[in-house]
Amino acid sequence: MSLTTLDSNTALIVIDLQKGIVSGNFIHPIADIVDQTCQLIDGFRAKDLPVVLVNVAGRAPGRTEQGPRASQTFATGWTDLLPQLNRQPSDLVVTKRSWGAFATTDLEAQLKIRGVAQAVVAGAATSIGVESTAR
Repeated sequence: MSLTTLDSNTALIVIDLQKGIVSGNFIHPIADIVDQTCQLIDGFRAKDLPVVLVNVAGRAPGRTEQGPRASQTFATGWTDLLPQLNRQPSDLVVTKRSWGAFATTDLEAQLKIRGVAQAVVAGAATSIGVESTAR
């Protein structure tokens, strides 16, 4: 059965739509994903529903197979959210350091403060950041 109605306080969580990630190679055109996500954002903002913009700036603590975290550096602007997202003062911005947006952040507490009962998760790296956050 598909979902046809959103709770009156549903948040949109947008994962990893940042300069460094969208500059990579994708199977499908990333511009289409960005455009569709921006439409979702506009719809949530029009209904005065919470929008959460999540970027990634590191990797999970304790991971060793990818080399030492201390030496991890990003090119200038790599972690910047895309300007097309049109960040607003009312948006909640979260920087994660793991695949999922809940594991190393205060996102859960922030959503509880806002009374969020349901979430829609969108983004580009669906098998990594989006799926991990949804789980």
